[in-house]
Amino acid sequence: METFFIYAIKVNAALVFFYLLYFFLLRKDTFIELRRYYFLSAIVFSLAYPFFTVDALGNMLPVVSEKQDATATVMLGESTMAVVEEPPAHAFHVNWKKIVYGMWLAGTGLLLLRFFGQLISILRIKRRSMKCRIHTIPVYHLPEEARPFSFFRWIFIDDAMHSDNELNQILLHEQVHVKQWHSVDILLGECVCIFCWWNPVAWLMKREIAINLEYLADSAVLQRGVDSRDYQYHLLRQTYHETAVQIVNNFNV
Repeated sequence: METFFIYAIKVNAALVFFYLLYFFLLRKDTFIELRRYYFLSAIVFSLAYPFFTVDALGNMLPVVSEKQDATATVMLGESTMAVVEEPPAHAFHVNWKKIVYGMWLAGTGLLLLRFFGQLISILRIKRRSMKCRIHTIPVYHLPEEARPFSFFRWIFIDDAMHSDNELNQILLHEQVHVKQWHSVDILLGECVCIFCWWNPVAWLMKREIAINLEYLADSAVLQRGVDSRDYQYHLLRQTYHETAVQIVNNFNV
């Protein structure tokens, strides 16, 4: 358990360091693509570097401890008698390490259930959606009104809600998420929040990752010649619709 606490402290300390570095030095820059790789590298490094420190490797090695009863030898003439000393009675004390570990397990377990529930929701939506093609692009037609989103190679959209011009903008946007594998970033940020849920920096970093991915997709759409004002109005209209699932790339502001 001690190894776990050391690992958790090191991981979360690294996350705090990288987030503060981003907040004070990189937050206002315009290199949004570089920012994406910064977040990915920061998370991977934070999770991995404790395994390569000397202390962590030492703690990971199995330690065999032999508990032996203390004995005292009393000489009585020519005979020798071993007397077993009774260990002192310990007063009742609270094991705070176990309490903290139990709280972490409870929080992590609840978030894992929520995470798998969202994955199941995506699969259910996919099963209920009709696969079709819009502008030669394979998509899944949402069975109910919801904001367009993508998850890895799947694009979900309710084409009846949008004009032909809006559909073109949405597909351009979601294709950027698909082609650049933005779902990997979203899932990585989600996993960090699951296991570091007590650290507010984990949630802040997850939010910044999602915002930056939207910047990347929006920038790619505008580079294709889409009118910026029309595109902004379209994004604003999407805020009135609910998000289907949290762990996806949404078409929104």
